[in-house]
Amino acid sequence: MDGLTIQDILARLGPRGGTELLYDILLYAIFLLNVIGMFMQSDKQLVPTLMLGGAAALAVVAKLNIFNPLAFGSLAVNAGIFVLPLLTAGITKAKKSLGLVILAGILGGVYFFFFWLVSQRGG
Repeated sequence: MDGLTIQDILARLGPRGGTELLYDILLYAIFLLNVIGMFMQSDKQLVPTLMLGGAAALAVVAKLNIFNPLAFGSLAVNAGIFVLPLLTAGITKAKKSLGLVILAGILGGVYFFFFWLVSQRGG
């Protein structure tokens, strides 16, 4: 953590250009949908709330580019972004958030497969 500053983190959270701009738009949408879905859960639904919070946190980790795109950690983060909202949609009792959570899972799947196709598979 010697060379990492708050300005570096804020610069990494900002939008980039090229193909990375599409990644960024997807990650921003995934984060926003997961956070909104997290707040739509009832107070007695701790597991779905934590799962959506975890998916939102994984979107931030993916945006910060902590892992090399060819590393296993990057694959695990992207898979979590895809799977956690869909699992939450299966176990939630807050039916008003169901469409939002499913949309977050679908966007997570689009991001997962697009990132794999462009950045991970090609090497």
